[in-house]
Amino acid sequence: MVIDDEADIQRLFHRILSGAGYDVAVFSNGKEALDKLDTVSVDLIMLDMNMPEMDGLHFLKRIRDEDITHAPVLMVSGDVNPANIVESYKLGVYDFIHKPEKTEVMLKRVENGLKIGEMIYFNEFIRIELLMARKLQKYLFPDPIMKTGEASVHTWSLPLSDIGGDLYDYVAFDDGRLIFLVADVSGHSISAALYTAIVKMVFRNALQRSPVPGEILTFMNQELSGNIPVESFVTAYCGLYDPGRRTLLYANAGHPQPFRTTEKGVEQLTEYDSFLGPIADAMFSTHRIELEGVSSLFVYTDGVVDIVNEKEDAPVGMKMLLEILNTGGRPALEKFTMIQNTITGGEVDVTDDCTLMLVEMN
Repeated sequence: MVIDDEADIQRLFHRILSGAGYDVAVFSNGKEALDKLDTVSVDLIMLDMNMPEMDGLHFLKRIRDEDITHAPVLMVSGDVNPANIVESYKLGVYDFIHKPEKTEVMLKRVENGLKIGEMIYFNEFIRIELLMARKLQKYLFPDPIMKTGEASVHTWSLPLSDIGGDLYDYVAFDDGRLIFLVADVSGHSISAALYTAIVKMVFRNALQRSPVPGEILTFMNQELSGNIPVESFVTAYCGLYDPGRRTLLYANAGHPQPFRTTEKGVEQLTEYDSFLGPIADAMFSTHRIELEGVSSLFVYTDGVVDIVNEKEDAPVGMKMLLEILNTGGRPALEKFTMIQNTITGGEVDVTDDCTLMLVEMN
């Protein structure tokens, strides 16, 4: 799109650009061009500064303020006013050339602008894809809060980018038992998000075979080792709360070790086996805790402990967890909220996807 009020310049630009193989649309002022942009899409705009009805700067303001087009703009003008030139850059032009300009120089600037346009359109395409992927990924997660007569689950997840590689899931059985999973796929963004879908599918399939956490992770490992790249892996923590037997069964596949809080204090469940994925025939152990009174379990991904405080220039998440969990006189849900607020409060930097699950076993 060429926007210039001088007929001679219009003919010159049309001849040069058409000769270089471009499709050219010519307009005499910004208003004419804006009207046309309602119905057509352009790859690049060559814009004059001083024109009747609507000059170049007003045209730039309109397309930016109203988000009319993301096409790169090359300002081609005889205007030498430094303030106008600076303002045009502020409004988003990628280059400014003065009339007259050598043909080969102008064509090179046009070529550069088209390359910039390709990057802009590609970024917009990726942005839309990420938005769709984020919406789809939400369907993978159950409701963030679930309560039964015997237990409650509270979950919270914060991806590092638009979509992440963390996953949580839980199933409440009719007999009161509750099974839950927190997993973390290596990597970030789209690829990791795709693998979370596979992990959830494999987890739900495993539940059809056994409710025992170690057996679930063993089956998941067998399936994942052939369905994710060899350089990828998954950490996972799976638990089964049985209120009838007052037991907690759990298995850990290389996942950060969770904390259990009781009236007696805070205990870290340190048992774990290897990651899911790399070793096809790996076996995973099931561990058992006999429960007394109220017991709460805090399960998290490594992004929670990897948060960084700029003053200390080191991960501070584990210190934060221990300080909050050891705070006396506060219910588990309040501590759960305190951990969230610390991560999102702006005083620490998040370096990885963060997921937190609180399981209250009444």
